[in-house]
Amino acid sequence: MAPPQLASTCLSDKPHDHRVSDVTIHFNGCLRGSKRKKFYEGLPVESQRRILRDNEGVSELRHRLETAQCDSTAAARLRTFKSAMRQWCLATNRPSDSYARGPAFDSSRRPSGMSGYFGSEDLVNSHIKAPVMYFKNGQPIDVPGIANSFPNQKVMMSDLLSADETTNLLMQPCDDDVVRYFHLPANNMVWVEEVIARYYHETRPDSEGMFLKSEVMRPKTKTEMLLRPEYWHGQQNFDVDSEVHARHMRPFCDGISVDPVTTERHPKNLALFMPYLHWETDRGRLKSAQIAKEASKQNLSSIAEVANQAAQNQLSQMHTQDTASPVLEPPLTSGSMSTYVGGDRRKALGQVLRTAAALLEAMDLHTEEQLMIKYLHAQPPLHPRRTLDQSYYGALKNTGTRDRDQVVYRGTTPEPHDCIGMESCEQCNEDIRKLPRIVMVDQLWLWILDEKTVITSFPRRWGKNRPDPSAIHKSLRMRFKFAHHQGEISSAYDLALMIVDECSRVFFDRTKTNNRQPNLVELFTGAIRDLTYKQTAAFDQFLIYTHLASRDYKRERYINSDNSTQNTLLNINPEGNLLKEVKDIMDEIHIMMRIKEQQHTVMEGLVKHIRRALVPLVRPKRHSPSAMSWDVGEDELYPGEITRQQKAENERQKANMKRTLDRTDHLLLDLEDRMSELRTLLENAQNTSAALKDLLTLKQQQAGVIEAREAVKQAQLTLKQGQSIMIFTIVTIIFLPLSFCVGFFGMNAIELNDGLLPLTTEFKYMFPISAGIILVSFVFAFSQTVLSNSIVMLARSAVSFGYNTALTWVLVKTGMYVAGRQMLVQANRLRDMEGTITGGMKAEVLRKEKNLERMRAAGHVKKLTARHRVGDDNGSQSGRATPFSPYSVGTPGSPFVVASGSGFQNQGKGLGVSMDDIDVELGERARQHSDHGLAPRKMSSRQLV
Repeated sequence: MAPPQLASTCLSDKPHDHRVSDVTIHFNGCLRGSKRKKFYEGLPVESQRRILRDNEGVSELRHRLETAQCDSTAAARLRTFKSAMRQWCLATNRPSDSYARGPAFDSSRRPSGMSGYFGSEDLVNSHIKAPVMYFKNGQPIDVPGIANSFPNQKVMMSDLLSADETTNLLMQPCDDDVVRYFHLPANNMVWVEEVIARYYHETRPDSEGMFLKSEVMRPKTKTEMLLRPEYWHGQQNFDVDSEVHARHMRPFCDGISVDPVTTERHPKNLALFMPYLHWETDRGRLKSAQIAKEASKQNLSSIAEVANQAAQNQLSQMHTQDTASPVLEPPLTSGSMSTYVGGDRRKALGQVLRTAAALLEAMDLHTEEQLMIKYLHAQPPLHPRRTLDQSYYGALKNTGTRDRDQVVYRGTTPEPHDCIGMESCEQCNEDIRKLPRIVMVDQLWLWILDEKTVITSFPRRWGKNRPDPSAIHKSLRMRFKFAHHQGEISSAYDLALMIVDECSRVFFDRTKTNNRQPNLVELFTGAIRDLTYKQTAAFDQFLIYTHLASRDYKRERYINSDNSTQNTLLNINPEGNLLKEVKDIMDEIHIMMRIKEQQHTVMEGLVKHIRRALVPLVRPKRHSPSAMSWDVGEDELYPGEITRQQKAENERQKANMKRTLDRTDHLLLDLEDRMSELRTLLENAQNTSAALKDLLTLKQQQAGVIEAREAVKQAQLTLKQGQSIMIFTIVTIIFLPLSFCVGFFGMNAIELNDGLLPLTTEFKYMFPISAGIILVSFVFAFSQTVLSNSIVMLARSAVSFGYNTALTWVLVKTGMYVAGRQMLVQANRLRDMEGTITGGMKAEVLRKEKNLERMRAAGHVKKLTARHRVGDDNGSQSGRATPFSPYSVGTPGSPFVVASGSGFQNQGKGLGVSMDDIDVELGERARQHSDHGLAPRKMSSRQLV
């Protein structure tokens, strides 16, 4: 069957009009206004509800951003987008009033599944969903009263935290044959305490008042027993002064008795904390680090900073009200229209695309941003995600450099290359799809309550409000959905085993083909393979240059060598760099093996607890010592006489228990296989490291041979020089008396040759002049530095004194000095005035874009993939449609809309502008202003914002 033909306005070149996950994108961004009604009416009911639900959520989010009391990144990006849309409408002579008005929000038409979005004081918890799954007799069932079906049913976190039994599923009773699973999408200790307290119909324990006398004397509640310090706060491995990324729970797994009177022999409740590997994009890591830094600043702000922030929020509200009112644009005249042609229209269109992509990203990150700001420094606090190096070097303040030195980051980052010509080459087209990624270390928190309720807590990737195929919970839902055996999930222990196994198998599951998730094992194998190849090439090069050095040494008496061979042999920088890389690889593998060892310890505790709970009913078979297997007696589940129905139930429970215990054995065996795979990588890296060390040792020995040869050569040269000096000495000794005699008797003296001067007079001139020359020569020879510097300094000082005296006299006498000082004062005054005026202008511009400075680039800004572009040829007619009508989701009032009319599409297509090529890091402009000293004087960064 041929793929459906897509219109030229589609955001993607792949068929996506029938995909449920992309139906909203196709409806809003690909179809023209005239085709939307027909497309909408031909969709299934569920798809129609999805479009309505998504557009309702977008409109509600826009309303919330424009009316929020505290400003956010998404609110600032929304204002910037609206401003860009007004400029584009001005450039294309289109009406722009709809982009200045706020959304016509109608809360009466909200979907039933979004009840927590409106009228709630807790805007964070009411916008985060917690997945819920129910199993009855081993079979998944749908929870009544919740939208969607298994395994995609979710409830609002605000509902799980509320004390209302009618809305909180945790407080509602369930049958004995039902197993429930609730997941909290963040490692938030506040959520955990509240949820467990709601499960037991109790209030959240006050950790600060537990040590008061009045609290110690009273009986403890079940929640306090389950969250005792040794099982909860005592397992935290950080203090108040630690870095934010140092927060984590120690690997732990143990059964907990909640009975304050008696101690259970086999507790039904269990707490488990386990680290596991996952991944994140480098951009997501950078964004989360920036938000964490901003949240820390807000938490540690002084009174003056709080007052300044309040003034900024008030200014933001004033600006929001200004944007909500109609903007008075200057009327378009023939002169003004002439300026919006060609390049200006292209510039306005490019600005719209950039701000639209930035707005999309900010909307995607808005919930996580608000969650971190609220709970990062709460008591107890939120545990953020950690990188591989942060999990091991928790004391480091900043690990950005180490994070970008990971093997996975280097393997997923495109290498720069020279591209000739204006058109991009195939390598450019391939590199633009690459996304730098890094390895993260997340935490799994798991509780089994009363053997029928499982609560887990682990984070998701930063900003992933949309489905993420590589997410742990997404994999769990698919695994639960396609369970092969009837009754495979018959107890809470089965759920716990599958959750722990799914967290442990990240990066090691060969059955999953996810292009976005990095193939960790393949990347490490490739990095070690490349280093091994370079080490082999370096060894071959060493042997070649060693042979050349030996040949040059033998032929040295005939030819002169340029010493290039010796310089290559003495240079250890290439091998040193290779050794550093392999050491980094070994370090990362050691960290991952350490995490796997912690997982092994936690899994052994889980298996031990499960076996303690099931072994009284199950006994191992002794005839197969190589592989443990289990059996259940007929009379151990139902003692005495049993009926046929009880016997069938006995057989079913026997099979379930055997399956659970067999899964515990396979769980440990699978972890051993993954650890063995990491050991293989470590052994390969160690072999390469040992080979490099051997090569460096050989180079050191070869350097010793070269030094010995050079020493022999120097000794031979010294011997030759001594022989030459001896020859010169002998010649000098022979000819010195002869020269003296010739010189003496050849003198023009009266006593010798009837000359003009007597001999005594000539001696009076000869000896003093010779003595003076010899003395000066000896002084310069043996005291050159002190004497010469003193003479030079004396001469320079004399010349400088005369020059400065004369110049000062001329300047003073002619009046040039006074005139120069007046000109300097005037120039400084003008410079101050210029700085004040330009500083005020820049402050005005930066005040309108007050949030851009938060999003400064950190040295490695990458391009963001965005897929939203909207075209509408109905112009202002679609803008008058009902906001919540499915045919008006492309109206200018919607934040998804980029422009309307076919002209926009033709311009975008002609320009070759793609949302995938948009760099959304608009904060780079503010950073450049501050780095180049363009900020106004005497104004702080907060005043500029």
